[in-house]
Formats: sequence, C-alpha cells, structure tokens
Amino acid sequence: MNDWAQVLKQWGLWLIGDAPLPGRRSRMVLAATVAVTLMAVAGVVIVVRAPSHTVRAAARDAPTTTAASSVDPTASSTAGTTDKTTSNPPAAGSSSTSGHNRAHANGGAVGRSYGTTTPGAFGGTSTGTAPTTVAPKAPLVFSVPSESPIRTSVPIFAPPTNTPPPIDTPSAPPRAVPTAPTAVRAGVDHSASRITWSAPASTGGAAISGYNVYVGTTPGGESSKPSNGSTPVAGMSYVVGKLSDGMTYYFTVRAVSAAGLSPASTEVSASPTSARQAIGSMSAPISGMASNPQGTGYWLVNEGGAVSAHGAASNYGSATLLDLNAPIVGIVASPTGKGYWEVASDGGVFAFGDAAYYGSMGGRTINAAVVGLTPTQDGKGYWEVAGDGGVFAFGDAAYYGSMGGTTLSRPVVGITRTQDGKGYWEVASDGGVFAFGDAAYKGSMGGATLSRPVVGMAVDPTGDGYWEVGSDGAVYAFGSAMFQGSVDPTTLNAPITGVSADQANGGYWLAGWDGGVFAFGAPFYGAG
Repeated sequence: MNDWAQVLKQWGLWLIGDAPLPGRRSRMVLAATVAVTLMAVAGVVIVVRAPSHTVRAAARDAPTTTAASSVDPTASSTAGTTDKTTSNPPAAGSSSTSGHNRAHANGGAVGRSYGTTTPGAFGGTSTGTAPTTVAPKAPLVFSVPSESPIRTSVPIFAPPTNTPPPIDTPSAPPRAVPTAPTAVRAGVDHSASRITWSAPASTGGAAISGYNVYVGTTPGGESSKPSNGSTPVAGMSYVVGKLSDGMTYYFTVRAVSAAGLSPASTEVSASPTSARQAIGSMSAPISGMASNPQGTGYWLVNEGGAVSAHGAASNYGSATLLDLNAPIVGIVASPTGKGYWEVASDGGVFAFGDAAYYGSMGGRTINAAVVGLTPTQDGKGYWEVAGDGGVFAFGDAAYYGSMGGTTLSRPVVGITRTQDGKGYWEVASDGGVFAFGDAAYKGSMGGATLSRPVVGMAVDPTGDGYWEVGSDGAVYAFGSAMFQGSVDPTTLNAPITGVSADQANGGYWLAGWDGGVFAFGAPFYGAG
C-alpha cells in the first residue's frame, strides 16, 4: 500500500513540475490503478441501472384486468411448450388495437391472431376487422434455441388454402324462336292471292322447317289457323285460293322451327279481282321482261318461272318444272341474245341457253329479298341486288358499292349496268337512283310526288341516259334517254311490272302483270 501511495505521489509531483517523469515501474502501477478504477465505476453503474430494468419489465409483463379476464385456458394449454427449468412463466398477454395481435401464452409462445371483437385465442383481447371467409389454421410449433435458460416455442400458422369454388359448367342456352319472315308481298289473281316472303334474319339456333300463312278479312284479324293447314309450306311462296273477288284480305307469315313459331311478319293486303285475267296461255302474274340485243324479240316470265318468247326470241327453257323455294322476280338476256337468266326473290339464279351459272345467293341468309339481276358486258358474271340495296357480285363481276346498310326511304326495285360493265345503277320505288362505279347520275324522281311506285329502269342504247317506269305506266326519261310515250293509266287492266330497252331502235317495251305488252319507239311482237 505504501509503495502504491509513493507511486501516486511521484505522479502528482510530476504533474505540478516538481519532479522528473516517473520510471517504468511507476507507469505500470498507474495503468493498473486506472484499469481497476474503470472496472469499479462500471460495476457501480450496472448495480444502479439493474433495479429500473426490473421495474419496467415487471410493468410490461404485469397482466391488465381485461387481459386476464379473457384468457382461454384451453388455448393456453395448446399454444406452446414450457421448459422444465422455468419455475414461474408469464401467464398473460398484451393487447393491441391493430389488425394483428401478438399474444403471449404459457411458455412465452408467440402467435399472430387476426383481430376480432371476441377474446383472442391466445390470451388478450384484439380489435379490428376479421376476415369472414378464411378460418385460422392450427399452429405448427417448433422450438427456437436460446442462450437464456427458457426455450421459446413459436407456433407458425400454415397459410390458408384458398381452394377456388367449383366451376359450374354452363348448360347450353335454350334455342330461341326465329325472327319474323321478311319482304312479305301479296300478289293478286282471280279469286286468289300469291304470298311471297324471304327467310328471317335469325333462325334462333334451330333449323326452320317451314312457314305458315295466316289470312284475315280485317287488319290484324288473321285467323289463328294457318291457311296451309297442318303442313308447313316448304318454300317461300304460297297461293291462297277460294277468295272473293273485290274483297280485301290481310296476310301474315310465321316461320316454324323446333323451338316454336316466330312472331308474325309485317301484315300485307291484297284484293283479288276478276278483271285481271292473264293474256295468252301463260298464267299471271308476269314478273319480268327482257329483250334480245338485236331488238327483234323479247321474253316474258311469270312468278312460277314459265317463259314465253315473242318475235325472233327463242325459248331456251324455264324454271317451271323446278321446285322453287321463292317466286321468280325477273329475267335478263345474255349478251348474245341466245340465252337468259331467271332470278328468284331468295337469290336463286337459273341459267338457260348460252347463259352460264356463276353462283347465287340462293340458300344463303339475306337481309332482304332479291329484286333484280344484271349481267356483265361479256356475260361471264352478274350482279344481284336486294330490296335493301345490297349488291352481290358473281363470276367476273366486280363489286363497285351498294346501298346495303344505308337507311332508304323506299326499297330498291332494280339494277342495270353501264355499257362497259364497269358500273351500275340501283333504282328505288320512290324513283331514287344510286350510281356506282363509272355509272353517272343523270337525275331521278326521288323526292318527287308519284302517283304510283317505280317498278324498274332501263338504259338507253347510248349508255348516257336511262328511263324509270311506274306501275301506272308512267315513264320518266333522264340524260340522253328520249321519252317515247307512256301508258294511259285509265286503260290499264293490270299494273306494269317490267321494262326493257330496244337496243337497236332506241325505244322501250313495258310489260303488265297480266302479260300485256306496250311498245314505244319499238316494234310490238305480241303479248302473254
């Protein structure tokens, strides 16, 4: 002790400058003294801080009244394991106001509990919103080694298995009934009326097996029993007989399928008359007329496909013996005059003589009935036109456009090509003319007041003009086409249904429903 005091005294004298720097031994003693002093100070600090840690730990682990009252004894017994060396483990947990709650159970087991408003399963009350579709899984427990004498067992929840719900295989949707038949028309005859129509826009998913025709004597008063009886009509035309001449009848058509009957078509009416008797041997109604390019003859055709030849024109056959699905609406001569095509309202095309078949819309779904056909310049193709203005090209015919898809004031009733075959005109029943390709617009009756609807048009021999003709026999000339005369409507026994230009003489012929022929600036070769 005296040596230690002497050493300290030497260092003190050195510090005040009254003695030289102490030797090696003194320096070692000073270093040891400093080390012992620091260790003593550290020990004091540890002794002083230990009680405050103990107090805070006790406060942290002390159970609150609410937590202690919500402990589930069965849950704590399964929450974890306790090491045998633990004599007094904590028994309560802490609560949390967050969505997830950490809770302590026996042995210090730690788990995550999704917040609910009920007591937590591992001791402690939690808050928040609980998922309603996923139930918590049983904990998987493993031990975590620790340097402390207490081992901690931590339950780990297996992630919930989100098994998707079974997928119901949708059953096939029920088949709907067809939509109503379109383009319904009613012709007149002696004590009879021929009803024609086109297929519905939609079959509803089931094949159409036929059609029923209903007749009434008042608007909307059609009978509930079809005029055709229990057997549906296979085609698209039907003659209703045993009607009284001079009386107005009303007609609707329904399509028949396995799904049921379609809605009724648009209602049409007709008044049979004994005054309209066919001229000649061919039965009415006459639906079209065509002339040969030499101007030496012409043909008439009726709705049944029968053809009558006049002048130098030869009969090359007809569709009379065919089982037609729809009525014939027109006839067109081949460029040589040694053949012709017949066209039906369903788009079917029938070729005779040197006229070749290049395809048709027959058997296909169309939005409106076909109303006409015109051939290309060389006769190796043709165009069909429908009542909605749609144009269908076949063979070497090029498509130049159409009124299809356009809202029309009145339906299209015909089509005719230009001289070079690089364009065509469409004509509507209100007299409107629509030009496509190199066809030039020369004027029309569209927008004018007409006594009767326009039923067709023909191009003059120069190709720089055309005529329109009404069902009352009125003729309207445009461009270079010369007006050659018209029919006095007071002398007509039946409406005009067709027109053809005389390419050799510059005139034209008109054909009536009853087979009558009227020649203007052209030779007359007979009627019927």
